[in-house]
Amino acid sequence: MPESDKPANRVARVVIDSPLPHLDRPFDYLLPERLARVESGYRVRVPFAGRLVSGVVMDVVRQSEFSGSLREVRSAAHAASYTPESLALAHALARRACGSTWDVLRLMAPPRVAAVEKRPPEGEVDLRRLVDAARALGDARGTHATGASSGAVAQARTTLAAGQRRPMRTVRQMLPDDDSPSATPARSLAKEAAEAAGEGRGSVIVVVPDARAAAAVARAWRAAGLERWTPRGGGDFVALDADDGPNVRYGQYLAALRGEVRLVVGTRPAALQPVPRLGLLLLWDDGHSAYEDPHAPYLHARTVASVRAEREDCDLIMAAYAPSIEAVALAQHGWCTLERPSVAQIRAATPVIDLWDDSRRAAEGPAGRHWMPPGVWRRVRAALEHGPVAVVVPRAGYVAATACAGCDTWAQCRECGGSLSLPGRQGDPSCVACGTVQVDWHCPDCHSRRLAHRRQGVQRVAEQLEAMASGTAVAVSSGATGVLDDGAAASGIVVATPGAIPAIEGGYAHVVVLDAAAPAGGLGGEIVALRHWLVAAAHARSRAAHGGVSVVGELPALTARALSSWRAADAAQEAYEERLALGLPPATRHIRIDGEPQPVHAALVRVGADRGGAVVAPDHQGASLLLTRASAQACVDALREVCSEQSKAGAAPIRVRVDGPLRLA
Repeated sequence: MPESDKPANRVARVVIDSPLPHLDRPFDYLLPERLARVESGYRVRVPFAGRLVSGVVMDVVRQSEFSGSLREVRSAAHAASYTPESLALAHALARRACGSTWDVLRLMAPPRVAAVEKRPPEGEVDLRRLVDAARALGDARGTHATGASSGAVAQARTTLAAGQRRPMRTVRQMLPDDDSPSATPARSLAKEAAEAAGEGRGSVIVVVPDARAAAAVARAWRAAGLERWTPRGGGDFVALDADDGPNVRYGQYLAALRGEVRLVVGTRPAALQPVPRLGLLLLWDDGHSAYEDPHAPYLHARTVASVRAEREDCDLIMAAYAPSIEAVALAQHGWCTLERPSVAQIRAATPVIDLWDDSRRAAEGPAGRHWMPPGVWRRVRAALEHGPVAVVVPRAGYVAATACAGCDTWAQCRECGGSLSLPGRQGDPSCVACGTVQVDWHCPDCHSRRLAHRRQGVQRVAEQLEAMASGTAVAVSSGATGVLDDGAAASGIVVATPGAIPAIEGGYAHVVVLDAAAPAGGLGGEIVALRHWLVAAAHARSRAAHGGVSVVGELPALTARALSSWRAADAAQEAYEERLALGLPPATRHIRIDGEPQPVHAALVRVGADRGGAVVAPDHQGASLLLTRASAQACVDALREVCSEQSKAGAAPIRVRVDGPLRLA
């Protein structure tokens, strides 16, 4: 065969599975003729350092820049697992977070199943079904904004229709759905997504914090006539669920990647889901702790969403009952808009929230110090005549902390001095810190053997409510006892931990929050508390339907003011302005470096963190850097080089986390 007739070599540029930072780059491999199907986005197996490793093809080129001889790709998947846009996104996120591209790709796609890859693609998406579904979902009140904000949205859509692509990016404070108030305004989110997909704007991804919220959005779509995708029958949407088997998980992933469905709902990993063309990314409740990925490079779903919106030129809505300070900061920086409901809309959609702080409880006399003040109990009894009541307890279990009933000193472990908890009505106390069971406990001061309950859990509160409300059904919903499904409680009292409140049709007649407080220490505890208790309050009926909420506890002034008026966005904005004045995140960027003192110091010198306006806070574990937003990425890039050089030299490594929580002394 003449040289001119020989097929040209195809070279795959492959990122390999390796934890070593200096190997975080593409390596070139020849693609044999039998793998002619392979393009960028395929998962492959390649020889590396004497063994076969997994990898992803980032690009396919005709000529390698490597001067030596290339080895061949050994095997490859039957279909691509990534789109070109998702590969570029993974690289961008790795650079931003001082991580590796492989780590991001690993988080993006579920394990492959060869049989699923061989399934032929489905036909075209019927947009009319999406339009009909949006119409069936009706006027979802939770999506309403102020007149000015609605005008901005309308203008964005008008320019889009005129062919001028101007993506809408907004942080939106939402209100509960009127028909089924709950932790997630599922009907509102489902309607927003169906409208966007039906307009032909591309795929829509709805990201929610937990499986309960994902199931609620999926139910709303099914109620509107849409069907969940299945391998045999196709469908209109995919619901990415970690509990599904590998075939279903990977099948839904590929269906969304190929554009066989336009609607996607899922938890944190869904923010990374590849699609052919992303029209809208809708992130619900970005302040939820579930969005912080515990795996390197520790990406937050909010970061993924904002970077993806920037790169893929799509619309982005970050909606919540209580927007986070970080989300509001994006609006303050001019990157997006902030939508807030009007006072009239708040009054129409929310319950009356009544705060029972220490001074108000003291006004009721000695009985006011009871965990259920008499005034609150009277409201519970009255509300039970009109519907179910939810009692929210911030602690699981029976009793989380005890004290001596004789002298009122805290009961402590004999071994380590930790506080003592009770597992139930019967049984010896045990240490919360070390777990040691305290057999025959007695107070070292007064020698009393009786324990007083100081921090009651959900099970102890339920036990007492059964006695207080004789003849009324009392159900418990918590992780330890089992989380009740939405709609499982139609009457009586539901005692639940904050994340386990079951939603009911029409909402609760009254919601009681016990022992409400802000987290001690840390940054932003007042906004975290506001989010927790607003989400709990969202389960109650509106004030027009005589719904109410009683919050028992001492809260920071900012939290109490915003909670009683439902002005969460204003509170987040006020907290951001305070951070700005103090030079704290998110007004600045936070980079945490951990490791041995010498490598940490060398890294700080190398990146120039001791000059250029950076604030360095060293401690015995490493150092925290606070930098301006303009200078942060250059510092991250320099730290990536340091990590790579240390890895190549086999030196003691440093660990870098970007935009993680700031530890305060």
